[in-house]
Amino acid sequence: MISKRGTLTQLKKSFQGSENYDSALEREYMVELERDPAVVRWTKKHGLKIPYKVFGFPHNYFPDFLVEYRDGHKEIHETKGLPLMLWLSTKLKREAAEEYFEKLGWKYKMITKGRAAFYNKI
Repeated sequence: MISKRGTLTQLKKSFQGSENYDSALEREYMVELERDPAVVRWTKKHGLKIPYKVFGFPHNYFPDFLVEYRDGHKEIHETKGLPLMLWLSTKLKREAAEEYFEKLGWKYKMITKGRAAFYNKI
């Protein structure tokens, strides 16, 4: 798995014009959000923190993206490569986030890519 970190700049749909990414998959998805005509705004700098527990121990989950669409609805998107989808922590974070955002009337989506996109260099 390639863990590539960096910053994308000159973004038109991010309120600050630049965003940090923590993986090649996040970087690829940021470019997709910029190109999506239905997306008005998106950010990783949203400050959302979802509590969850692993074996009874408290943790906090910080989802990847807050996305706002032209029709006004908001969604939370989490990018995960296919291998990470099998982890217990991913399952617990997803369950906690779905419950949390359902109360706000927002959708929570897991964004995955095929094995080739996740393991190849971008």
